Parts: sequence; structure tokens; C-alpha cells
Amino acid sequence: MAQGASSFDQQDHLQVVDALRGYAILLVIFSHATPYVPQLVWPAKRFFLLGTYGVQLFFIASALTLLMSWGRSRDPLGVRSVRFFVRRFFRIAPLYFLAIPFYWVVKHQVAADFSLETLLATLFFYNAWSPYLIPTVPGWIAVPGGWSIGVEFCFYFIFPLLAASVDSLRRALVFFVVALAIMIAASSFGAALYPEIGSEARGTFLYFWPPNQLAIFALGFVLYHAIKSDVLRQRVLRSAISGNRASAAMSLIVVALSFYGQHKFFDFSDGTLPTHLLISLAFTAWALVLVIRSPGLAVNRLIVKLGQVSFSAYILHFFMLELASRIVSSLWHGPQVGVASIPYAGAIVLIGVVLTYLLAAISYRHIEQPFIAIGKRVIAGLRFPGAAVHQGSVPKS
Repeated sequence: MAQGASSFDQQDHLQVVDALRGYAILLVIFSHATPYVPQLVWPAKRFFLLGTYGVQLFFIASALTLLMSWGRSRDPLGVRSVRFFVRRFFRIAPLYFLAIPFYWVVKHQVAADFSLETLLATLFFYNAWSPYLIPTVPGWIAVPGGWSIGVEFCFYFIFPLLAASVDSLRRALVFFVVALAIMIAASSFGAALYPEIGSEARGTFLYFWPPNQLAIFALGFVLYHAIKSDVLRQRVLRSAISGNRASAAMSLIVVALSFYGQHKFFDFSDGTLPTHLLISLAFTAWALVLVIRSPGLAVNRLIVKLGQVSFSAYILHFFMLELASRIVSSLWHGPQVGVASIPYAGAIVLIGVVLTYLLAAISYRHIEQPFIAIGKRVIAGLRFPGAAVHQGSVPKS
């Protein structure tokens, strides 16, 4: 399963990346299941809540696959950029936009809930730049979890310039350091923003907004160029680490971070580091080993198939978890508190994952893939002087 550095960009299908996406959506589902088990015992809840960092795993995997696609082209920057934006729009926007009326209906929204400002922010992907447009203060949220899609699109807007300039492992590390500085500055200067909403809501907003997440995308750049580095590659191959050992270490790190807690920002008074940064560093190292070495048990058929439909799964899992909660609560006749709360929560997660996959597979086939095909036809119809004729497919992202 190990991929040669010289052929890494040429892989039409990299199962490791699909597996990473599968774990990402699985983590997110664990996190979003906790509200349906209000009396979940703290040791389990502490672990479940770490699932919120599945979003960061999505960000890393996204940056990796975008760079894989970018690396296949030899067209001029302008041509590549236009094709990139067309591809990303048709990959993300259609399902995302269709989710707006879907959630309006299933959540039984009424006209009084509607906000034109929120709708426009969602349609134009700037919803992560205001606490009034993401889930930090009361108000209509057009698509649950839409903040992360807004953040990702902000990254798309600057991706071509980053991909063209961050073209080595050294530059990727510099980019990461700069992004860390932006993260620290954003949390410091952002503390004075929106004084009317309260410190807790403002802290949540400052965690969500793009400047606090840029370093996570930068880790995707580090991962990509680390995989491409022959020197680093040989070091990993000569080491005693294997895919299974790396996965075991990743599991132990998750357990350790569940005790560490959820810290949103740097705190230099006591040396606290952001949890999403720590776990993302671990995700990056884990993914590096899985790609270079045989991935072992972590990359299996079930998790890969879940990862293949992960975007639809992300959009739809909010609704399917609610449905799973109703099913479990109607069938569960035992206690839901104390130790019994753990299997109760596990049943909701299990049924939620199954239902989410089934609906996501339908969505992927009948919504995502047709619009991806439309995007390809649009790109094929574009004519640029001196542009190369592309054959084959690119890594799915």
C-alpha cells in the first residue's frame, strides 16, 4: 500500500485518504451524539466530545488531496486556478445548497426564523466570519455544521496561491509557523471583537473562525510535502513504526487528550496549548505513516466506504442522529443513566452511523456524482491557450 514519492500525485484512488475521511466523520458523529444522551457518564462523555476534532481531520485530508490534484497539472497558474474553483464549486456547493431547504423542512422552521443575511452568508461562504452567522448565538443556522464548510471555502479562495508558492517541505513548515502566529494573533486581538455577545460565545466564535483553523490546513501541506520527501520517507521506512503501531499510538493519544480537556487557544500563563492543534499534529504524523508504510488494520473496507461518502455523511448526519435517537429511545426499556448510559449512547452512534451511511450513499450517487460530472464537463468546455489536455481522473477530494 505504500506509495512511491514520485508517483504519489498519480494515484487515482488512495484508500488511506478515504479511510482518514471515514474516521473523521465517525469522530464527528460521536461528538454530535452526546446531546441525545444528557446523562452520559463523564468518562464516556469526555471521550465522545473529542469527536469534534474530526473536523480538523477533514481539513488535513482536504489539503492533502487538493495538493495531489494540483500536483498532477502542468498548466499555468491561471488555468489551474480556474479549473480548481470550478471543480470545488461543483464538488461542494450543490449538495450544500440543497441542504438548506432540506433542513428547513425537517427542522420545521417557520418564516419568523428566516434571515436573509444568514442565507447570503451561507450561499457565499462567509458565514464563519461572524458569531451571528454560525452556532455561537441564537438564530437560524441554514445548514448545521456549515461553519466548517465556510472555513474550508475561505481556504479554497487562497489555495492556488498557496499551492504555487508552498512547493517544498521547508516552505510548508514556514507556512505552518506563520499560520501558528496568525492563530495566536487572532485569538489575542479577537478578544476585543463583539463585546456585546459575552466571553463564552465570543470564545466559541474565535475557535470556529478561519484564522484559528489555518494552521490545520497548513499541516495538510506539511503532510503532503513530507510524503514527497525522499529523505523523510526513507527514515520512516527504516524505523520500527508500522501502520498498526501508529494507529495504536493514535488511539492512546486520543485517550490522553480526553483527560487533557478541550482548550481552544494558547494560554501562555500555564503553558496550555489548543487541543485541536495537538490532535491535528498527531493526525498528521499518523497519516504520514499510513501512507508510507503498510496501513494495517486501520484502513479497512468498512471505513474506506464510509470515507467515500463522507461529505454527504457530514451534511446528513445531524438529521440521521436525531432519527437514530428516536429509534433507540423507543426500543430501549432499560436505564439510561450511570453505566447504562454508555451502551445507550453506543446504540445511538451505531444506528446513526448505519443510517447516515445508507442515506449518504444515495446522496453521493444521485447528487454528488452527477454534479461532479457537470463540473468536469464545464472544465472540459473551457479553452485556454497553451493548456494541457488532461486524461484520467484526479484524486477525489
